[in-house]
Amino acid sequence: MHHLVQVTARVAIVFLIAVLSAGVAPPADAQETFKIGIVGPFTGPFATTGVAFRQGLEAYITIHGDTVGGRKVELIYRDSTANPALAKSLTEELLVKEKVSMLGGYMLTPEAAAVAPLVNETKTPLLLFNAATPALLGMSPYFVRMGQNIAQPAELGAIYARQNNKRRGYVAVADYTPGHVVEQAFIAKFAAEGGEIVGKDRIPLNTVDFAPFAERIASANPDVLEVFITPGAPAVGFIKSLAARGLTKKVLIIGQGEAEDNDLYLFDDSVVGFHSIIYLSSTINNPENQALKATLAKKFGPQTETSAFTVGAYDGLHLAYRMLQGQAGKSFDGEAAVKSLLGYSYKSPRGPVTIDPATRENIQNFYVRRVERRGDKLQNVVIKTFEQVQPPPAKK
Repeated sequence: MHHLVQVTARVAIVFLIAVLSAGVAPPADAQETFKIGIVGPFTGPFATTGVAFRQGLEAYITIHGDTVGGRKVELIYRDSTANPALAKSLTEELLVKEKVSMLGGYMLTPEAAAVAPLVNETKTPLLLFNAATPALLGMSPYFVRMGQNIAQPAELGAIYARQNNKRRGYVAVADYTPGHVVEQAFIAKFAAEGGEIVGKDRIPLNTVDFAPFAERIASANPDVLEVFITPGAPAVGFIKSLAARGLTKKVLIIGQGEAEDNDLYLFDDSVVGFHSIIYLSSTINNPENQALKATLAKKFGPQTETSAFTVGAYDGLHLAYRMLQGQAGKSFDGEAAVKSLLGYSYKSPRGPVTIDPATRENIQNFYVRRVERRGDKLQNVVIKTFEQVQPPPAKK
């Protein structure tokens, strides 16, 4: 049966290549529309991430226009609901029927992993707006990371905790591959820095009652808790459960993207004091971030905030434009386009970024942020910056 599945998969990919080769690939005429397929969760429990993707993309086009290198850019959206099988079928549709020449989005690692064979066979650049597992970039030379390698902020969390004299660590992560990476990275670094791990939990992705996990954490009496929970309703429920046990007041809690500024309206004051380490804060004061914030406010309302998901999409389109500009007047070559990004440096709303030529990861700042109430709103406030963090070496 397993052999039959493999054969069927190979036949499907061969068919896809045959169709593309038969004439549905993008036309060489530089005046033609250039289509980019965007796959993300626009409905379902992770819909706030999809909304942020769309806002980042539309803000970029508002600021920079919809034409580059003689081509008019058209974005074609598909709703994966964060389902890997659906993401794969939608990607096939985008490549074959819509004739897209580039892809972007893909919130969760399983979505990106599911489409790696298609991307490799069609040599289609894919900009990962968020999916963050370290192993992903080894699956395809056409993947480029727009967010982060999640091992990095986990290790920085361990360093920050030890710098603040935290000795007893606990790790609670969503039970899928990215969560496991965070768990392993934090534990290894925390132990290397002289800390002790007093407990760990892997929380099923379909969990709605987090009270038992909060109870176990409280019983272990840690002084630092590293968390990695999917954003939206799961993160809100988990943090509320921690607050109900008094943990948000007595333990240094460090996450990543659980309480992004664009999601803070979902929380009550139980989230105050929550720390996160990630590559962006809405409070960064540079021209790029100010322009993005002003555009978001004008297009989507003054309450709209930048987030890692917004900027992942915004910067993704920036790199798409970079690839297109480099191939102005030519038939688009996906392999050459990706190579043109290696070593490229640019100014982002997140700060200075360089695409590491060895890994296709970002060399970028990471910010330690703490949720505070500022007037009538909650906000992530930067309290420390780790500057220009190098990505881990690529695994052979």
